[in-house]
Amino acid sequence: MTDHRSFARTVIALSLAVLAACAVAVTIKVTTGPIPVEPPRVLDQTALEKQVAGQVGGLKQNNPGAYVDCPLSVVVKVGTKFDCTVYGETNPERVEVEITSDQGDLTVTS
Repeated sequence: MTDHRSFARTVIALSLAVLAACAVAVTIKVTTGPIPVEPPRVLDQTALEKQVAGQVGGLKQNNPGAYVDCPLSVVVKVGTKFDCTVYGETNPERVEVEITSDQGDLTVTS
């Protein structure tokens, strides 16, 4: 009979320890609050298109129909490659753009 009481006390003690650990974990989670998540940084569309235009020789000021078309919301991540289309006086030209730094520096190749 003493074995049953000893076993019961051990089970109760272990249950209380687990309950206390869970209470500590919940308290820590509640007091620290949610983990803030920052949205990914994306390239500024206007600045991107101006930079691409400048690197491919610029677009002539006297051609009002000239422009650069790049994808929207390109995430700033080194090594990311994407295509832009340069519309000028001749047929559209596709250029490959690669992000070379976390500051948004680019290289453009025809």
